[in-house]
Amino acid sequence: MTYSRSEHVEMVNMCMIYNPQTQEVLVEDKTDVAWKFGHTFPGGHVEKNESLYDAMVREVYEETGLTVSHLQSCGTVEWFNQNPLYRRLGFLYKTTHFSGTLKQSDEGKIYWLPLAELNEHNTAESFMKFLKIFTNPTTVDATSKIMNGSLTIIPKDA
Repeated sequence: MTYSRSEHVEMVNMCMIYNPQTQEVLVEDKTDVAWKFGHTFPGGHVEKNESLYDAMVREVYEETGLTVSHLQSCGTVEWFNQNPLYRRLGFLYKTTHFSGTLKQSDEGKIYWLPLAELNEHNTAESFMKFLKIFTNPTTVDATSKIMNGSLTIIPKDA
């Protein structure tokens, strides 16, 4: 008996750009989203035949005008959809290496904000769980059994 281990996967990404001199992160208030509106980090979809790294660099540039480098992988986020059956897999990165001039895009307002000002009330749905993956080395993954549902943190084993 043979069976396929293949499944449909949508790949997305997100990047925390941190300015160590000002202790601020670049936030985006996306306007074209299906979840609760609020602060998030730049990111988007990985295109066919595009590497994860190149996709992250492209998405940041398209949404912010900045060129990023020295991306550090932080972890993953995944959601499952039942009808149609597929998985959305998000790759999370962070960096302190950026150059260029900040520009607004059609996707939402972009600006620098102190990291400490991000909270449950002013961020997008589940974003504070994303933030744990970006900032806590013992938190590397989160998952949801439903598409765009509440995330459950999967802690790294000690």
